[in-house]
Amino acid sequence: MSSVSLKNLTKAFGPVKAVDDVSVVIEEGEFFSLLGPSGCGKSTTLRMIAGFEEVTSGAIELDGQDVSGLPPEARGIGFVFQNYAIFPHMNVFENIAFGLRLRKFSESDIRTKVAAALEQVGMTGLETRMQSEMSGGQQQRVALARVLVTEPKILLLDEPLSALDKNLREEMKYWIKDLQSNLGITTIYVTHDQGEALTMSDRIAVMNEGTIAQVGEPREIYEHPGGIFVAEFIGESSLLKGKISAVSDGHCRFEVGGQILEAESQPGLSSGSEAVMVLRPERVLIADTEHSGDWNGGPASVKSTTYQGPTIRTLLDFEGQEIVCESANRHDAPQVEPGQKVFVAWPKDASWLLTQD
Repeated sequence: MSSVSLKNLTKAFGPVKAVDDVSVVIEEGEFFSLLGPSGCGKSTTLRMIAGFEEVTSGAIELDGQDVSGLPPEARGIGFVFQNYAIFPHMNVFENIAFGLRLRKFSESDIRTKVAAALEQVGMTGLETRMQSEMSGGQQQRVALARVLVTEPKILLLDEPLSALDKNLREEMKYWIKDLQSNLGITTIYVTHDQGEALTMSDRIAVMNEGTIAQVGEPREIYEHPGGIFVAEFIGESSLLKGKISAVSDGHCRFEVGGQILEAESQPGLSSGSEAVMVLRPERVLIADTEHSGDWNGGPASVKSTTYQGPTIRTLLDFEGQEIVCESANRHDAPQVEPGQKVFVAWPKDASWLLTQD
């Protein structure tokens, strides 16, 4: 296992900075995801770590050693590509053995190591299959085995599940996380899929326009987003705009229209300042009567309802702003219709305030 340290890492293509002054430390054995929309710089960052892109400025350190100027083969890194890069003219065994043959291993060592890699990825007995005879999931396992057989210090994966259908993606993300956990290998994973990152990662770096917007554990990123971009990109949020009317004992009184709400105070918030309250839809409730005590909320009206199978999505008007509620599709779930007057409520500890960007 190895640690990875990015120090003021920058990559420019002409006047455009694809990666702009990125600094972060990935710990030994950590599953670390770079998450963000297309064009945010996550894949370029991964390719610089691998040595496929030259660094414009800054440094990449593996276990404290600057490897920024080293070629890919000298970095001890394994890279799994988005399209698997399986050689169609080779069977499973030869695909996995390819890197070992380049390194001049003996045939007996190659057989031993390939057998171990096949067992790791659950492909034992499929050594003679060709690419055309494998499913997408099997090809992904072969691609991983071909990398793992060389015993890299760091494993890099560039959107490896994007070509798979939804059900297979769900299966493979748990399988990859379990494999990584069992091997203990430091892993950096690039994805634009929030669900993948939240499920698989020990920590996540959310990237936007070449910079890191926030680094944190999945729960922290989801429940305590560091800014409006993160709140909107990670999952779905309702953003209530209002004004801080008072700050006392670490809590804020927050005015939205005619309603007074409460939330934990955050740095940069003071009485009279504009702010945004972030609400996750699964924390919002619809009721016939008003909640009090540890709850925020008030009167609302139903704008629309959408059937989503396991959940019901309800769009509500609250003081002229929209709140989304997602409730489980249960027999006792509230049955509401557009135009209906209801009460909406959510826990005060689920009310996260941000300064307006």
